[in-house]
Amino acid sequence: MNLETKRLLLKTLDLDLIEAAAKRDTQAIEALGYKTNGEWPGPDFFEALPYFRELLIKNNGTKGFDSWIIVAKDTQEIVGGIGFLGDPDPDGIIEMGFATNESHRRKGYCFEAAQKLLQWAVNQDAVKCITARCEPDNIGSKNVLMKLEFQIDHRDAELIYWKYRKAM
Repeated sequence: MNLETKRLLLKTLDLDLIEAAAKRDTQAIEALGYKTNGEWPGPDFFEALPYFRELLIKNNGTKGFDSWIIVAKDTQEIVGGIGFLGDPDPDGIIEMGFATNESHRRKGYCFEAAQKLLQWAVNQDAVKCITARCEPDNIGSKNVLMKLEFQIDHRDAELIYWKYRKAM
């Protein structure tokens, strides 16, 4: 699946890209048509690769409720990742997450990508509510979520939990 913004392409991961990322094999990533400076995948995403691999296998491909890469159109470089932690639950709730490579932060890529993916998600019949979470000191994520019109739902000692409350 592919989505497009003014500056970015959002593409769902496939097994080949997951395997290359799991090995941190920049040559294999570039052989798939992307550029990388070695920052992608970041630590959190790298840790989640086995989960996304199993999700793709279980679903026999993507339904869009898994992981996407954020690619700069002009360079074809992977500048970050975005996506959901799986299919909507029985109540129609999905959780969104995102991260931009350190060298590409503060360029608006995360907001631009998240806005597009959020637009896609609210148009999926199975989705009734979109949540997110971040650490209290993650100013960048907090700013993106506020700009997207997420609202704080609650907090605990480690995280802030957000909900997207716009009419769906």
